[in-house]
Amino acid sequence: MATTSQDQDLDPLIDLLRRSPLLEELEGGEYDRRELQDRLAISRATSHRHTKLLSEFGVIERVNGQFRLTESGILLADACSKFRQEANAALQLAPVLDAVMDAPVPIDNEAFADATVTGAEHGDSHTPLVRFIALLRETETLHALDLDLIAPARLDEIKERIADGMETELIGLLEVAKDIIENHPENCIEAWTSGYLTIKLVDELPFALTIFDDRVGIGVGEPGTRSLRAFVDTDAPAVREWAWEVYEAYEAEALEVEGMGPEDFQRFMEMPAISNRSSRTV
Repeated sequence: MATTSQDQDLDPLIDLLRRSPLLEELEGGEYDRRELQDRLAISRATSHRHTKLLSEFGVIERVNGQFRLTESGILLADACSKFRQEANAALQLAPVLDAVMDAPVPIDNEAFADATVTGAEHGDSHTPLVRFIALLRETETLHALDLDLIAPARLDEIKERIADGMETELIGLLEVAKDIIENHPENCIEAWTSGYLTIKLVDELPFALTIFDDRVGIGVGEPGTRSLRAFVDTDAPAVREWAWEVYEAYEAEALEVEGMGPEDFQRFMEMPAISNRSSRTV
C-alpha cells in the first residue's frame, strides 16, 4: 500500500502521542533514566528509545544525568494531556450521543460540545452517581425520565430532598416503579405524602434524563443492562430546550399515579401494562 504525504505528516504525531506518558511524567520534575523506568514501568531498552526520539524532536534534554522538558516540551506535554482528556471525554460521550438519536425530538450533537462527561470507571457506576448527587443537592426542582437508572441505590437521599421541598416530577418505567414500591414502601409513602412528588409511568424510555434548575443531565446504561455507563451534564440552552421537549413528549403519553398509601400497593402491583390501558390516571 502506498504511503500518502498525509500519512507521513501523521507519523511524528503518532510517535509523540505514544510517548506522551514520559512527557507527562516530566511535567512533575526531572528524573534520571532509572527513575523514569521505575515510574513508567518500562525496560531500559524502551526508555532509551523513548528518550532518544524525544531528544531528536527537541522536546526533552538531559542535563547532569537528569531528563527534563524543554520549553517546547512543556507546551507539547500540556497539549498531549489535554488531548488525552478530550479524547477520553469524546469516547465516554459517544454512547450518550447514540442514545439521544432515539429521542422523539432531534438535537445537533454539537450542542454537547462543552458538556461535563462522567464515565463509569472499570464498570463501576459510582463516579457518575457522585456527579448526579452533587447536582441533586444544588437544585430546588427536578424533572426526570428513568431516574432509577442513574441512582438506584440513593433512594433515601432523593426521598429526603423531596421531603425537604424539592419539587419533583418523575416519569419512570412501570416495572421499575413496581419493584421500587414493593421493596421500599416506607420511602415511597414518605416521598408521596410530602406533596412535592408526582410520578408518571410509561412502557419504554431510551435513556435517563434529569432537568435541574440550572443543568440538564443524561444517563445511559451498559448495553442490555441497568448498569449506568455514563452521565453527561450541561447548561447549554439548546440542550435545555431539547430536554423539555423530550420530557413533554413522554409526559403526553404517560399515566399519572394518584395516591399511594399502603392500601393502594396491591392494586398498583397488579396493574396491567400501560399500553393496554385507555385511562391516563392510575
